[in-house]
Amino acid sequence: MKNIIPFALLLSFFLLGNSLAAEEKCEYDYDSSKTTLEWTAFKFTEKTGVKGSIQKVDVKKTKRSSSVIETLKNLKFVAFSDSVNSNNPDRDAKIKTYFFGSVKEIKGHFTNIVVSPTGGTAVLKLELNKKKESIPVTYTISENTVILKGTLDVLKFGMGSGIQKLNEVCSDLHKGADGKSILWPTVDFQVTSTLLKECKP
Repeated sequence: MKNIIPFALLLSFFLLGNSLAAEEKCEYDYDSSKTTLEWTAFKFTEKTGVKGSIQKVDVKKTKRSSSVIETLKNLKFVAFSDSVNSNNPDRDAKIKTYFFGSVKEIKGHFTNIVVSPTGGTAVLKLELNKKKESIPVTYTISENTVILKGTLDVLKFGMGSGIQKLNEVCSDLHKGADGKSILWPTVDFQVTSTLLKECKP
């Protein structure tokens, strides 16, 4: 009997603690300062990656919510090509002038979002160079951080001449071991966003 009472008290405290933890409610909100848009282009026959980012992205239609996906699912964004950054000012200037040219904005939003506790899939509706395409993407969720990945083909957006011009002005830099100058039209992209998280009991 003496052993049963302390055990019962410990069990009560344990259940009470779990109950309080379960009742904690958290809300999430978008934070532009903790969001990055990174890209990887590919050169050489062997497809060596060249990484960079777009540093200016305007995001609208997010909302404070109790769910990460609810916070982000209706968002719309505009990325600005003049903010491209590959940590090489000379290369950045060439990308802006020869690849993007007069194309200043990249617009997008998401549809067909399939949700699971740790991630899922969606379709990115992307507008670039006055052309629209649907791009399948995958995403993962870890606590309040979302990482979204996909691949776009710039030829589908009528950017073939931009690829050609950029490859011409960077011909020697795009030559691999076989001596061929190649700049691939596919670009991988990754968006990482850590949301503000506020929890209350």
